[in-house]
Amino acid sequence: MPISTGPGSPQVVSSASGGKVYGYNNINETTARVVAQPNPSRAQITFCNPGANDMYIAPVNVQNTLGTAPTTPTSTPLTPTNAALGGCWPLFGNGGILVFTGECQGAYQALAKTGAGTTNPLTVNDSNI
Repeated sequence: MPISTGPGSPQVVSSASGGKVYGYNNINETTARVVAQPNPSRAQITFCNPGANDMYIAPVNVQNTLGTAPTTPTSTPLTPTNAALGGCWPLFGNGGILVFTGECQGAYQALAKTGAGTTNPLTVNDSNI
Protein backbone atom coordinates (compact mmCIF):
# COMPACT_ATOMS: atom_id res chain seq x y z
CA MET A 1 0.00 0.00 0.00
CA PRO A 2 1.60 3.34 -1.00
CA ILE A 3 2.08 6.12 1.51
CA SER A 4 0.55 9.43 0.54
CA THR A 5 0.27 12.83 2.20
CA GLY A 6 -1.16 16.16 1.18
CA PRO A 7 0.42 19.61 1.14
CA GLY A 8 0.66 20.95 4.69
CA SER A 9 -0.33 17.63 6.26
CA PRO A 10 1.79 15.96 8.96
CA GLN A 11 4.31 13.51 7.57
CA VAL A 12 3.34 10.63 9.85
CA VAL A 13 4.10 7.32 8.16
CA SER A 14 4.32 4.88 11.08
CA SER A 15 3.22 4.32 14.66
CA ALA A 16 -0.20 5.81 13.89
CA SER A 17 -2.83 5.41 16.56
CA GLY A 18 -6.15 6.95 17.47
CA GLY A 19 -4.59 8.80 20.36
CA LYS A 20 -3.41 8.34 23.90
CA VAL A 21 -5.27 10.11 26.70
CA TYR A 22 -3.48 10.99 29.93
CA GLY A 23 -5.22 12.25 33.06
CA TYR A 24 -3.54 14.19 35.86
CA ASN A 25 -4.96 15.42 39.15
CA ASN A 26 -1.80 16.84 40.68
CA ILE A 27 -0.66 19.86 38.67
CA ASN A 28 0.73 22.28 41.25
CA GLU A 29 1.74 25.93 41.40
CA THR A 30 5.35 25.52 42.54
CA THR A 31 7.00 22.97 40.22
CA ALA A 32 6.15 22.28 36.59
CA ARG A 33 5.30 18.65 35.87
CA VAL A 34 6.07 16.85 32.58
CA VAL A 35 2.67 15.85 31.15
CA ALA A 36 3.71 14.57 27.70
CA GLN A 37 6.94 12.82 26.81
CA PRO A 38 8.58 13.42 23.41
CA ASN A 39 6.85 11.54 20.60
CA PRO A 40 8.54 11.66 17.17
CA SER A 41 5.31 10.43 15.52
CA ARG A 42 3.01 13.00 17.17
CA ALA A 43 0.87 14.98 14.73
CA GLN A 44 -1.32 16.76 17.30
CA ILE A 45 -1.48 17.26 21.05
CA THR A 46 -4.48 18.65 22.91
CA PHE A 47 -4.54 19.95 26.48
CA CYS A 48 -7.86 20.40 28.33
CA ASN A 49 -8.26 22.02 31.75
CA PRO A 50 -11.43 20.65 33.37
CA GLY A 51 -10.62 22.34 36.68
CA ALA A 52 -11.52 25.80 37.96
CA ASN A 53 -7.97 27.21 38.15
CA ASP A 54 -5.90 28.54 35.26
CA MET A 55 -2.61 26.86 34.39
CA TYR A 56 0.25 27.15 31.92
CA ILE A 57 1.54 24.73 29.28
CA ALA A 58 5.14 24.94 28.10
CA PRO A 59 7.62 22.87 26.13
CA VAL A 60 10.30 21.20 28.22
CA ASN A 61 12.92 22.77 25.93
CA VAL A 62 12.84 26.07 24.04
CA GLN A 63 15.02 27.50 21.28
CA ASN A 64 17.15 30.34 22.61
CA THR A 65 20.03 32.17 21.05
CA LEU A 66 23.16 32.63 23.08
CA GLY A 67 25.45 35.61 22.57
CA THR A 68 25.09 38.29 19.92
CA ALA A 69 23.63 37.92 16.44
CA PRO A 70 24.10 36.07 14.22
CA THR A 71 23.87 32.97 16.38
CA THR A 72 22.33 29.56 16.01
CA PRO A 73 19.38 28.76 18.29
CA THR A 74 20.04 25.97 20.74
CA SER A 75 17.67 23.71 22.62
CA THR A 76 17.58 25.01 26.19
CA PRO A 77 15.66 23.53 29.14
CA LEU A 78 12.77 25.72 30.30
CA THR A 79 11.94 25.94 34.00
CA PRO A 80 8.76 28.00 34.22
CA THR A 81 7.61 29.63 37.44
CA ASN A 82 4.70 31.94 38.13
CA ALA A 83 7.26 34.77 38.19
CA ALA A 84 8.88 33.73 34.86
CA LEU A 85 6.29 32.59 32.30
CA GLY A 86 8.19 33.23 29.06
CA GLY A 87 7.71 30.22 26.76
CA CYS A 88 4.33 29.31 28.34
CA TRP A 89 0.80 29.38 26.96
CA PRO A 90 -2.12 30.04 29.30
CA LEU A 91 -4.70 27.28 29.65
CA PHE A 92 -7.79 28.77 31.24
CA GLY A 93 -9.90 26.91 33.80
CA ASN A 94 -13.39 25.49 33.39
CA GLY A 95 -12.83 23.68 30.10
CA GLY A 96 -10.02 25.66 28.45
CA ILE A 97 -8.48 23.83 25.48
CA LEU A 98 -5.08 24.30 23.81
CA VAL A 99 -4.16 22.39 20.62
CA PHE A 100 -0.79 22.13 18.87
CA THR A 101 -0.47 20.51 15.44
CA GLY A 102 2.44 19.93 13.08
CA GLU A 103 5.80 20.46 14.76
CA CYS A 104 4.76 19.41 18.27
CA GLN A 105 6.87 16.30 18.86
CA GLY A 106 8.77 17.51 21.95
CA ALA A 107 7.91 17.01 25.62
CA TYR A 108 5.47 19.36 27.39
CA GLN A 109 5.03 20.45 30.99
CA ALA A 110 2.26 22.08 33.02
CA LEU A 111 2.25 24.54 35.93
CA ALA A 112 -0.76 25.81 37.85
CA LYS A 113 -1.31 29.54 38.42
CA THR A 114 -0.30 31.05 41.77
CA GLY A 115 -2.91 30.33 44.41
CA ALA A 116 -4.23 27.21 42.64
CA GLY A 117 -2.83 24.70 45.13
CA THR A 118 -1.57 21.21 44.28
CA THR A 119 -4.52 19.16 43.01
CA ASN A 120 -5.36 20.69 39.64
CA PRO A 121 -6.67 18.35 36.91
CA LEU A 122 -5.40 18.20 33.34
CA THR A 123 -6.33 15.96 30.39
CA VAL A 124 -3.85 15.42 27.55
CA ASN A 125 -4.63 13.75 24.19
CA ASP A 126 -1.49 12.76 22.26
CA SER A 127 -2.32 11.75 18.67
CA ASN A 128 -0.14 10.36 15.89
CA ILE A 129 -2.79 10.97 13.22
